Amino acid sequence: MKSGWFYALCFSALWIALKMLAFSLNWQLEQIQVFVLLNMALLTAAIALFLYSTKRNETESNLLNDIKNGLKVGLPYTLIVSFFLFFYYRDIYPEFNENKRAAFEQKINTPQKIAVIRKGNSALENKSDEEIKILARQNTAMMYNPQFTLSISLLALLVYSTLNSLMIAVIYRKVVFRA
Repeated sequence: MKSGWFYALCFSALWIALKMLAFSLNWQLEQIQVFVLLNMALLTAAIALFLYSTKRNETESNLLNDIKNGLKVGLPYTLIVSFFLFFYYRDIYPEFNENKRAAFEQKINTPQKIAVIRKGNSALENKSDEEIKILARQNTAMMYNPQFTLSISLLALLVYSTLNSLMIAVIYRKVVFRA
């Protein structure tokens, strides 16, 4: 089974397993940068390996077919990881969102933070401190919502996989598989 779904399932399962291992070990749960970078690296590896295996077996190809083949891995990977993140932050670890909202609530109670928010947005110059706090709470609640995480991860991973497919296809055509 050398289809794009196979590569997507293998690499996304590896990322999910590492995320769940970190959760069970309580390691870096409040820091998402490590997992974002790992996610990007695994998506890149999945696309690169699948494109390499398909290009070795093809006799004739063009750049558009190479990008399409890269997306055969990128799209399923994106769907699997994004929906996992939705369920992870909704059901497995909802405390993450609560902790982030609570930390923001602590910060927003200082007059300096409200002054920074007011200065950063000209539409808030005439609002009272309480109105700014309400708007900031609403914005934070939206940002730390599992549905918002799903939307952003779908968008980001799809754009990333498209650009990755293009870059890897160009590199393979110009460097690895010179015609």
